[in-house]
Amino acid sequence: MAKLESALSLEQILDGIRHLSEQEQRALAAAVLADPSIESFVEELDDSLSCERASKDGPPKPFLPDKLNEHV
Repeated sequence: MAKLESALSLEQILDGIRHLSEQEQRALAAAVLADPSIESFVEELDDSLSCERASKDGPPKPFLPDKLNEHV
């Protein structure tokens, strides 16, 4: 598995993770979950990935109060 250095930027780390195989990503996730001292880093990474997903989804859909009860 490729090693990530702590001096890398968050964007570089994300790029490195994207290049890992699924098995390597799972091994990395297991290592992260086993180390509670990096919880804040994981939260920052999750926030960044959430923003990335949101930017790919495009602009938010307008809120229409009339349609609020249609999905209930």
